[in-house]
Amino acid sequence: MIPKEITAFYNRYKTRLYNTSLRITGDSFDAEEIVQDTIIKYLRTNTAKLTEAQTSAWLTKACTRASIDMLRMRRGLKVKLEKYAEEDPEEDSSQQWDSLLQSQSPQEMIGRIKRQMLLMPDGYRAVLSLLLFEGYDYSEASQILGVEESTVRSQYLRGKRKLVEMIKNEK
Repeated sequence: MIPKEITAFYNRYKTRLYNTSLRITGDSFDAEEIVQDTIIKYLRTNTAKLTEAQTSAWLTKACTRASIDMLRMRRGLKVKLEKYAEEDPEEDSSQQWDSLLQSQSPQEMIGRIKRQMLLMPDGYRAVLSLLLFEGYDYSEASQILGVEESTVRSQYLRGKRKLVEMIKNEK
């Protein structure tokens, strides 16, 4: 039988961790597995002295890394990111992005963004998830992904442009 404290702990964090992992992996089964592994890892690690905020940060970072590791293992994420980085850099699509975000209600736009993110290539999806949803900066995302910061920047710009195009073409 699982102690009530562990069940309560799991219930407190499972939804946020699942959403984080799902945005990165794009696979619900992988996301569920990663959430469970992350919480088990936390419980096995001597983290009893962490505050609530530190615990939340620890879980989010561990979940993000596990999700990216899953992508690397299954789809060769690093190879794809490096391949895209060799292409010519593209301009930022900030004006299109801002215009798109203002054209609909936040709930409608979030739904459209989430749907289209699942259809994007792994490299773009991972970078956009880390920067847009998880709040990491270029340097932190670079460390998590194990690629150069310039690769993260170019992937972010290209991914954002591709996301805008996909949302505009959505029927």
